Amino acid sequence: MHNNFKKKEKSVNQTERKPKTILCIPGSWSNRTEIVTAIAENNRNDFIFAGMVLLNLKTNKGFELEICERDDRMKDSFKFAGMVNQVSDKFLELIDNHEYVIYLSTETGTLESAKEIAQAGEAILKSGGIGIKVETTGKAFTKEHWTELLNSFGESYLYQMFVLDSISDGKEMTYTCGMHNLGFKDSIVYKEEFQDSANLLSIFGYYQIIDKPEIRSGQTFSVDMVSPIFEIKEERNQPYSGDELFENPFGMWKLEKKASR
Repeated sequence: MHNNFKKKEKSVNQTERKPKTILCIPGSWSNRTEIVTAIAENNRNDFIFAGMVLLNLKTNKGFELEICERDDRMKDSFKFAGMVNQVSDKFLELIDNHEYVIYLSTETGTLESAKEIAQAGEAILKSGGIGIKVETTGKAFTKEHWTELLNSFGESYLYQMFVLDSISDGKEMTYTCGMHNLGFKDSIVYKEEFQDSANLLSIFGYYQIIDKPEIRSGQTFSVDMVSPIFEIKEERNQPYSGDELFENPFGMWKLEKKASR
């Protein structure tokens, strides 16, 4: 792929306000005591729930854990968030039969911290969770899908787990959501065909995670040597500006097509 980036070992995307990643995990537990017991029995030597914290015993990393009772809106929420992963009606019925919901949260903003909360989410799935919705992206997964991604884990899989790259207003813009969970800016494209835009944003996102380039405004990017060249600029008006869950504190890149080669 064409670019004029300089590589470095770590991303320069830094912000004083760290983002918080939130995972929503419904389950059919009958009471809170059953939840505590299930976590202990299914995660021996790995995780333990104490107070309001799920603790990774190997890393001593803690995650805020909140237990809530049944939410009648949960099925519709998972249906909408599960469209990208094409969750089944059978799965949605299981979600609708939940009795409790666990919310896991922690400060993230790095690939490592995103993987850590992904593993903490898996611990809850092993303890009776039905599925996972990433609240700070709006993307839902079955238990099997989430577990499969972690079992065959590669760093680039975090993009699939925490980022939506084909959001459109149906008119002139296509953009990503969720890159803040990983420590990167989201990206937006204006006035380009939807599928081309989604492909561009996906490749640009994966490229940042895999190659970890240093990106500055004014640089250019193209998916390959024959595709259009886009200039990278700062986007000051995020579509999710003001939304606590989705606004990216790292900022947003705008990819703007340059004149023909």
